[in-house]
Amino acid sequence: MTVGDRAQQALRWLAERSPRQILFAGWIVFVLGCYPGYMSTDSALQLFTVRSGDYTDYSPVMTALWGALEYVSAGPFPMLLLQSGLFLFGLHAILRRVLSPRAAALTAAGVLLFPPVFSVMAVIWPDPLMAGAMLGGFGAALDSRRGWKIVGGVLIAIALACRPEVIFAVIPFALVVVPKTVWWRRAAVAVGIVLGLGIGARVADWALTVDDTYLWEQQLMVADTVAILRRSKIKKVEAMEEAFAGLPLADRSTLKERVTASADALNWRPLSNGDKRIFELITTDDQAAALAADWRHAIVKRPRSYLLHRWAMIRAMLGISGSAEPVYDSFGNFDLMAPLHHRATASDWERGMRILVRGVAKTPLFRGWLYVVLAIAAIVLARRHPVLRALAISGLVYEVTMFVFAPMPDFRYSHWLIAATCAALAGLAVARRWAARDGDG
Repeated sequence: MTVGDRAQQALRWLAERSPRQILFAGWIVFVLGCYPGYMSTDSALQLFTVRSGDYTDYSPVMTALWGALEYVSAGPFPMLLLQSGLFLFGLHAILRRVLSPRAAALTAAGVLLFPPVFSVMAVIWPDPLMAGAMLGGFGAALDSRRGWKIVGGVLIAIALACRPEVIFAVIPFALVVVPKTVWWRRAAVAVGIVLGLGIGARVADWALTVDDTYLWEQQLMVADTVAILRRSKIKKVEAMEEAFAGLPLADRSTLKERVTASADALNWRPLSNGDKRIFELITTDDQAAALAADWRHAIVKRPRSYLLHRWAMIRAMLGISGSAEPVYDSFGNFDLMAPLHHRATASDWERGMRILVRGVAKTPLFRGWLYVVLAIAAIVLARRHPVLRALAISGLVYEVTMFVFAPMPDFRYSHWLIAATCAALAGLAVARRWAARDGDG
């Protein structure tokens, strides 16, 4: 049998499968490629809080969801199913608006398994849950039934709880969902809905948080403040102490050496952890307030240094500069995971998937800058497909937001841009051959 015969045989087999069968087949292939879900240090620490019940300010809504799923099955596997299932079935619901049901199912599965999308969806982080909740929420909100619209609102609120910075990227979805009327009224309603969901998400985070670690402040503001001083070439110890007023310094006697030890600060961890740290971890409201005040003062006083630092951050995040590892495929540090009674090893299937993903990671397909260009192209090409256009705009808006809010140049902070752009472009390409027809459900 020739390769062409095998290809035709595979196409005939797919033609005989229902959209639901295709979706579940794609879901199974995804899960087998990363079972039971990859775990970073952040993931492991979050699982500790899940089991202790002392929720921290690290995505508490996600922690609560994980806690509920622990009653069904312990460990990361149920979270892997949740975030990938929302992504897959949510994207299918969106693509059904422009593609035939079977084409929508195949396209949704293909996007989920595309290595730059797969690599982040395989890890238990707030970012893949946010992506799944965004697609699931948008797909549900497009349904005309009120019940599904309520489900969509809840899922979007979960996405906002995972990453509050995504609030601006939700507005393009709201503009599509809100019934057509005078443009300013439609915009006002859309913004009002998004603000309401954002406030609800923040209230839920606040209500669930037991132990405030001031993580967001330390991740973003510490790195920004130190980087501003470094790029401004501040040498006087008195100026440094003034810039860090109210913060718990690790060692005042070596402050100058530690602050000037590098040209930039693209990662907050060595600044507050380890033997060469500049600060101790922030533990009180007063210290958090002092950090916020120092951060704002540094930006206002030295805006050029701030913009140069953020430009360096976004360049590294987009893969224009630097050599950060874009793929995380570990089951977690053994010593950290042992108290959680969680041990996992990769199957042959997973090892093959790792080889594939890491091979693709060496190409421009894992560079965020490429998807900025493709998102702009998708926005132009999707003029007649508002649903796909909203996806591309949402991804691009989120990446622009990350210029200000990205705490580190991690690949996962470009994941929503990549996922949304791939979904929009795949939908546009497939629609040329298998567009939705009247009566498709």
